Parts: sequence; C-alpha cells; structure tokens
Amino acid sequence: MKFETSIERRLSGRHKLCLAIGNYENKKILDIGCSYGWFEKLNAKKSKEIIAIDINKKDLDIARKELREKNVKFSYGSALDLRKFKENYFDMVVMFDVIEHIPKNTEEIALREIRRVLRKNGTLIISTPAENLFKIFDPAWYFGHRHYSKNKMKEMLEKNGFAAKNMRIGGAFYEIFGMILFYICKWLFKSEIPFKKWFDKKRDAEYLEKKNGFATLFAVGEKV
Repeated sequence: MKFETSIERRLSGRHKLCLAIGNYENKKILDIGCSYGWFEKLNAKKSKEIIAIDINKKDLDIARKELREKNVKFSYGSALDLRKFKENYFDMVVMFDVIEHIPKNTEEIALREIRRVLRKNGTLIISTPAENLFKIFDPAWYFGHRHYSKNKMKEMLEKNGFAAKNMRIGGAFYEIFGMILFYICKWLFKSEIPFKKWFDKKRDAEYLEKKNGFATLFAVGEKV
C-alpha cells in the first residue's frame, strides 16, 4: 500500500492521547509544529481560534488543502521566534512531537517565547519521546532525535515560568516496533507498514487503555 499523507491515514494512538489530555473547547490556541494539520482538523469546530505554524512548507500546503475553516490559520513560523504574536494572547499552546527537533539547547528559548504569548494561567501541552533505555530502538535517536525524562521536562518547565501540572508516559512495544517499520517503509519503499490497521489498533490500546508506558512523554504546564 502506497504511503499517504492524509490526516486519516497518519492519525495514531499518540495523536489521540494528545487530544484526550487537553480541553480545547472555545480556546484560542497556538499549535507549534502543526505538520499536516491533524490537530486543526479534529479541533476546528470546538476551538475558538487556532493559529498553526510550521517550518515545513510542504506540510503547510497539505494542511491548507485539507482544512479551510475560518477560525484556523496556517503560517510559516518557528518555536524560537513568536514575535509576530501578541503577549498574553493565547489560552493554550500545543507542541506535539516538536521540542526534540529544535536545535539542541534552545528548548528554554522556545519555552520563554511560549510563556510570553500565553495569558496568565494559560496551558502548554507537550508530547515528546521519553528518555529511557528503549530509546536505542528509535532510529532517529542516532541522528540527534532527543528524548526527555519526566524530571528533565519538569525542570525545564519550572525554570521558565510554568507549573508542571501533569506528566504521563504512554505507548509501549507496538508503538516502538511500529515506528521502526514506519521509518523503513516510508523512506526505503514509499509504502505503509504491513498490517497497518492491526498495528494501529494495538498502538491505540497502548496509549488510550493502559495507564503506563515508555515510548512518549506527555507534559502539561500552566503559566505562572
């Protein structure tokens, strides 16, 4: 089966847990690293306003084609420079699978920028690979794909003006094995992984039904 970038095809248990841990209803939201717009497509009708930014222009083009809601805007932008947005404007900022990709040692710059644009008591939600021995099975880790522990994330949040409100780790063996197959099939064969629907169900269960895992760290911070 040929690899596809459609939101329906790419949605996974990891994305679904990102949706489950936040209350996005009637909120003004900044989505940093929006990729192909999955968050926007699933939240446009409940959120007051979503501004979505990314540095990948091809992904932004895909997002714009898939979603044309009036309360959603897509634009080019980086987590490290949010100067085009007003201070204390957003109720919520989300950054899903992004912080590990920005240049090393720039995390605090991004967090300070996010804090500036969030209103008082505004919420930041982050997902990122979890730091543990299982990172050796992440092919991207060998090329600088960073992983974070709960303690490290809590430390970064608190140092930069956030109270760490919730930390959890989800996803396990099916998530990791599925991601290994994903890299192989996408980059070498331009195809979907074999038995994708079966893997998707298993990954959903790991994130949505089990309390603990070791693949992905989810962190919620509140601006103080």
